Amino acid sequence: MRILLIGASGFIGRHLLHTLHRAGHDVTGAGRGAAPAGIDGPWRTLAMADLHHASAWLPAIEGFDAVIYGLGVFRAADHASYDRIHHAIPAALFVACEQADVRRVIYLSALGSDANAATPYWRSKGRGEDALRSGKLDYTIVRPSLVYGDDGASSRLFRALASLPVAALPAAGEVQPVHIDDLCDAIAALLRPEHRHVRKLDAVGPKPMPLPSYLEELRRGMQAGRALVLRIPMALAQLAAPLAALHPGSPVTPDALTMLKHGSTADASAMYTLLERTMRTPATFATPALRPDAVLAWTMPLARLALAVMWLWTAYVSWFAWPHEESLAWLAACGVPASLQTPMLAGASVLDAAIGCALLLRPRRWLWPAQAALVGGYTVIMSVCLPGFWLHPFGPLLKNLPILALLLLMWRLQGRK
Repeated sequence: MRILLIGASGFIGRHLLHTLHRAGHDVTGAGRGAAPAGIDGPWRTLAMADLHHASAWLPAIEGFDAVIYGLGVFRAADHASYDRIHHAIPAALFVACEQADVRRVIYLSALGSDANAATPYWRSKGRGEDALRSGKLDYTIVRPSLVYGDDGASSRLFRALASLPVAALPAAGEVQPVHIDDLCDAIAALLRPEHRHVRKLDAVGPKPMPLPSYLEELRRGMQAGRALVLRIPMALAQLAAPLAALHPGSPVTPDALTMLKHGSTADASAMYTLLERTMRTPATFATPALRPDAVLAWTMPLARLALAVMWLWTAYVSWFAWPHEESLAWLAACGVPASLQTPMLAGASVLDAAIGCALLLRPRRWLWPAQAALVGGYTVIMSVCLPGFWLHPFGPLLKNLPILALLLLMWRLQGRK
């Protein structure tokens, strides 16, 4: 079967593309940009600005037996963006499919979607479903629950939460995670003639469970050790969510918490019918090999914050809190002329503050070796000119060694996903 897979560069789309290829289909991927690395086969880049009209879709879908619309956005700038991606554009596609006699259409929605649902994401998906139902196509609406995959953004978040020694979780509804492999196999099965009559598929995993239980399954799979789970009121979590949402790409938003509060469960019998086998349970999702990245997901931001506080506090103490006379005496011991001592002290404080602010606001890869060079330089100069600090009981120079090790680690890990 010749299939056009729209949204093939996304998390679900990438996996589905490979699944359909393995099933023997002739699949063309399509998306908003060029084909990403790792995707083989034909590709069509979509000019999104033109796709509100059925006529713009006709050249793209010509010659295909089936179209799968998997384009989606979990975080959008405004409600109109949700509606454009999940409703207006696919609605034009559905009209074009009728005109081009492409009868088989699969629309990837989301469990809980409805035109009157609680969040803009759900409402826009619900309107997309309504647009498909109103036509005359041979369609299936696939409504996935929480989808797990090693490379999924939400999966990385949940693994990071599962690796925490102490986790604070909101009181939420139950989830029913489905593995990405099971989801893609089910969608591939929908393309077989005997399943063309399926109009809606609630793509859920084998069993519903509370969110803490899901994290516990991931924790055990990663062999991450025991953890203390604290329940916090949903109202408190909703207050904190806007702060988390300030981070670009963060899946933690007020709307995400609202959806979590409502839960995401359904009857799994249709999935079993399509797959004709058992599904993977959350106990088999994560593996010990994923534990290091899960831990790094929260320890790296924590280390960056700690280093930023160190530099900012050092800047404050150097200029405002510590007696200038002692600082100037140390500079004199290092051979700094008297006329340069005060400007150098001020410059060092400004430099420390600048590094701290850069770590908080715009950390760049070069910042890590720059810090290491600065700390190393301080250490060498003081070792030569003020060696007594090595014998200080508080270890002002000795503590530079673990700081240097941490800076080198952060440097080499920078950019790792």
